[in-house]
Amino acid sequence: MQHVLPLNYFGGIAYFQHLLLPDSVIDVHEHFIKQTGRSRCEILSANGPIQLSVPVSKPFGNKTPTTNVLISYATDWQRIHWKAIESAYASSAFFDDYAPDIDDLIFSRKESLQELDIASIKLVNNWLDLDIKLTISDHFVEDIDMQDHRKSLNESVDVKPYYQLFSEPGQFYKGLSILDLIFSEGPMARKWLKS
Repeated sequence: MQHVLPLNYFGGIAYFQHLLLPDSVIDVHEHFIKQTGRSRCEILSANGPIQLSVPVSKPFGNKTPTTNVLISYATDWQRIHWKAIESAYASSAFFDDYAPDIDDLIFSRKESLQELDIASIKLVNNWLDLDIKLTISDHFVEDIDMQDHRKSLNESVDVKPYYQLFSEPGQFYKGLSILDLIFSEGPMARKWLKS
């Protein structure tokens, strides 16, 4: 059965687990849905979870396919994202290993959200040697004989807890960006995705 996913900006553990399925496809021709993982991710800071949101413009209004969504540079979102990531994870065990690539990606001034999201998936794929077979749709994927995760992908599925820099003993935040796991576990993060 095919698993249809939306694009995600540094998606969570469940997102990458689904990308590893051999029959997963990313639908870039669906109408863009705002305030979702398509343009945002959640990281854990000293003050708790915070959302990082990429500002976008939709040339065709609410009916804009995700593939046509552009990134807006009217605000300095890149600096905000980088400073938040640096503040949250600079003291983590693997920050120095992955930070330069993230910095390069965030400040690369991609034109479209699709470019940015796919680049973030490829970064994680390369870092963890996941062998994701990235399949991008060339048309809107109809809701026939498939598991449709475009409207909701349960990022709070049962995930084996890992050490989180700013969590209290016995506390574990689910649904965070894959960045949280990678900065905490480094290359061993792949164990959480392959299980």
